[in-house]
Amino acid sequence: MCTALISVDPGSRVPALLLFARDEVVERTWLLPGRHWSQEHSELIGGMDLREGGTWLAVRPADAGSGPRAVALLNAFGTFAAPERRITRGRLPLLVAASDATAAVLGALDLTRYDPFHLLVADEAGMSMLTWNGSGLTDRELGPGTHLVSNRGLEAEDDAIQPGASERAATLIEARIQHFRPLLQSMQRPEPEPGRGTTGEAWSDWMRLANGDELDTSDVRALIGRHDWGEGDVWMTSSVALLGMGADGGVRYDVNPAPGEGAEGKWYEVDAARRTTD
Repeated sequence: MCTALISVDPGSRVPALLLFARDEVVERTWLLPGRHWSQEHSELIGGMDLREGGTWLAVRPADAGSGPRAVALLNAFGTFAAPERRITRGRLPLLVAASDATAAVLGALDLTRYDPFHLLVADEAGMSMLTWNGSGLTDRELGPGTHLVSNRGLEAEDDAIQPGASERAATLIEARIQHFRPLLQSMQRPEPEPGRGTTGEAWSDWMRLANGDELDTSDVRALIGRHDWGEGDVWMTSSVALLGMGADGGVRYDVNPAPGEGAEGKWYEVDAARRTTD
């Protein structure tokens, strides 16, 4: 049950803030954020899923010709692709982050081959959200203020549980929303800058959110959770990322690759500066 906590303030030095908690099957292996796609997308930074080669969060630093861009992926509910035609959603953040023409990139794909998804697209101006439910694609701008996005969509716009959500998933999502939505709305908004201060210093009050508000991993409300879905299918929050898109093109990117295990000591800043060539 991935969750994204978002703040958009076009007048801020850091207009777009994203906290992204990634839930995944315990056995699924991955690499820490880095430049793992040396041939196709050498400019992109993200954690790499070793099973499919994609990512859940791709970051493109600013360069001489374009501003920064980041794309986060959440699974969605809806009509799933036919198993014999299905291809991984993990390549979508790479494709969209590498281009400024989101509509053209997705328009060139046969989306019926993908299971439902949400894509959060952030840049130095703000954030938008694209949703594929298996039959249609929607694109909406996330206006000024705070937003919470779960697998069921944008809260509270999409509060109705979508087709395909199990009762257990619906319960977990609703409990998480009810706890963290008001908490997000009450937090003082940070303005994190790349290379300035520790994660805790840069993100200030948001660290309470990023560390899961100290809820136990078994708590139904937990942002950082661990849940046994039966038949050996155990899901856990495998990483939490904090991302700030600066109006000046700077990107502050922090990650905790082992949340729930001494979480406060695991945070570190990822180098998201653009590469320069001689």
